[in-house]
Amino acid sequence: MRPTDVSNPQYYHRVVDCQWACPAHTNVPEYIRLIAQGRFTEAYMLNRESNVFPGILGRTCDRPCEPACRRGRVDGKPVAICRLKRVAADYSDDFRHLLPPIPREKNGKRIAL
Repeated sequence: MRPTDVSNPQYYHRVVDCQWACPAHTNVPEYIRLIAQGRFTEAYMLNRESNVFPGILGRTCDRPCEPACRRGRVDGKPVAICRLKRVAADYSDDFRHLLPPIPREKNGKRIAL
């Protein structure tokens, strides 16, 4: 397998294999970039757009994205995507002010978690 040609603009306009394999279709490449830059809160919030429990799934997910990781085909060792999700959750700052407000009026519906 050849290395990725990032000089081709089409590379940036497609869903990568790990994102496709993720049941939530989380934007894996972008949140890994944010983590690499030390922007843990932004990575957490990006992850939360498609997955409302990134801190929990960073510990319990069965990682369908990792076998699909392109690095595994190039280097023989996939990126530890699930562990990075956990890192973003563990090292993020207080993000409660970034979350949507809790509705004041109840809608009468109940859910079980």
